[in-house]
Amino acid sequence: MPLPRQAPDVSVFEEMTAEYTLAVSQNSSVFTPQTSSGTLVNLIRTADYAAAESLRKEMVDIKIPIQPHAIYERAARAVLQAKGLKNRGEAFSAWLSLVPTAKEQWSSFKDIRQQLFRGSNYLNISLIMRFGLIMASKGYITGDAQSQVLNTLARYATPPTTERYILQLEAVADSFSKSGQVKVTPEQWASIYSLVIRNQVLAGREEHALQLTRVAAIRERQVTDFTFRLLLEHSPDEAFTTSVHELRQQISSDPYSIPDVWYKRTCSRTDTLALTSHLRYLRRAIISTNPPTSYFLFNFMNAYHATGRTRAMLALRKKAFQHSHKAKSLWVMAEMLYHRSRNEPQLVLVVFAYHFHMIGVPRRTILKTMRLISKRRAPLSQRTSLPKHLLNCQYDISEKLWPTPYHTALVWEALVWSTPESDHERMYKYLLSVADSSTSQKPISSPDSKFAPSLLQLPKHAVDAAHFSPFVKLHAKRGRPEQAASVLRDMMKFGLSPGVVQWSIVARGFAEHGDPAVAVSIINRLEEDNGSQDRAGVSGDHADRTPSILDIGLYTNVLRGFVLARCLEPAQDIERRIRQRFEYIDGELRATDDALRLLRNLERQMAS
Repeated sequence: MPLPRQAPDVSVFEEMTAEYTLAVSQNSSVFTPQTSSGTLVNLIRTADYAAAESLRKEMVDIKIPIQPHAIYERAARAVLQAKGLKNRGEAFSAWLSLVPTAKEQWSSFKDIRQQLFRGSNYLNISLIMRFGLIMASKGYITGDAQSQVLNTLARYATPPTTERYILQLEAVADSFSKSGQVKVTPEQWASIYSLVIRNQVLAGREEHALQLTRVAAIRERQVTDFTFRLLLEHSPDEAFTTSVHELRQQISSDPYSIPDVWYKRTCSRTDTLALTSHLRYLRRAIISTNPPTSYFLFNFMNAYHATGRTRAMLALRKKAFQHSHKAKSLWVMAEMLYHRSRNEPQLVLVVFAYHFHMIGVPRRTILKTMRLISKRRAPLSQRTSLPKHLLNCQYDISEKLWPTPYHTALVWEALVWSTPESDHERMYKYLLSVADSSTSQKPISSPDSKFAPSLLQLPKHAVDAAHFSPFVKLHAKRGRPEQAASVLRDMMKFGLSPGVVQWSIVARGFAEHGDPAVAVSIINRLEEDNGSQDRAGVSGDHADRTPSILDIGLYTNVLRGFVLARCLEPAQDIERRIRQRFEYIDGELRATDDALRLLRNLERQMAS
């Protein structure tokens, strides 16, 4: 059949409208499947971390490359927050290694740093090292995050661990520069070594600081001259000083610099100033190089809280928390003293746990006490009448602070008076292990712990006599003066000399609950030691550093113990010593007058 020779009549068809065009474009679209990396990103975006971890492992097993993405920081932080997770370190490293480099997309790692240094109740040295090395592999060899890692390791890790980390950091930096990335300058290495050395010195590890300086010399790294001056300032002997001078000439960044001269400002007498004058002084002093003491802040808190106002307290707290770690530490110490004066030991623990790393204290006991507090029905502020300025959370901290012996001593005192007596023996054993770790510079190893010693190591002099005082007072008050005396013997084993407070507590314990002859013998022995010290003489340079251990408070305390035990003759002997040794006249001291008044009453009762 022949084909038609005329064109078809198109009038029988509809015109090509937008409706036809839209239908054709939709039908002709091609479906593009999502990549494995895209799926992994979406799983993390929806917070399905378990499925994301499973997919990541599968991609690694079949060698599918994973594209770097900043969202993997969320997965790394989720690993830190997960409870009871096995192989936490490996999972954390795997996720964090997937973030982009600093050149591709810079990050402050704020959330991870907050979880490592603020959100956890345990300072995990191993995870901190992993974090620092992975950051270095991404180009973050210097900066705030790496400085935070170095500060923490130098302060609380064992010296071999810190030295090993620096060597690993150098290896990572070398491989990073060989890959065509930015090379670390000699000035930056000088800053890194100097930072670690200074923190070792401030932690009381002068010998380890000197050893790290030698390592810097071997590896041809410079150290700032400011660091060398700090080493010389804390030099324990002439040999140490000679070694520092030799190394200073060899690797100091400026060996001929003129030492800085520091003029410490002294504030005028403020005892007679009004509260407003105190406030004006504190506004300037809290952010100065010579801040006020915690006890001055504590006294101001007491006086200002009595007025019923809180606005100035909030402003001062804001200044302190925005200025420096030292100002924060002083302020928090004042808050702890405030709660201590109000007989609120639980709140002392709450304030400490919120602001400080739980180092040198029984962490599990503190957390147990805080859980018991949270289970009570009444709100914390209703139970304790807590002032508003101490409940304010507006000025939070990004990282926890390093506790000083002054802070941890208050914590131990609060624990002794807020925990049942059945826990005291276990707590005291832990205190002995902490003191041994600080003295011997070895990691803490609890006698009954089932875990291996960690990499955590306390600075030197992290424990002083004040840490043992609560146990001394507890035994003496409960009628166990022999155990109180044994605590003093334990102190002396660690090179801690009992002060007048400890001797006074033990002597009163024997006077009130034990053998009066032992209390008198303690007084006699202290008088003999004090007399031999006076005969030996003290040079003018050290006279202000060696105060006499005997004061009227010691005799007053023992006198009160004898009176309460109704031991008349020893009490009269102590009164005679008070009047002869101190030339005491009635009316000078209220506590002594009260003890003498009790003695007069006892004499009348015994005579009748």
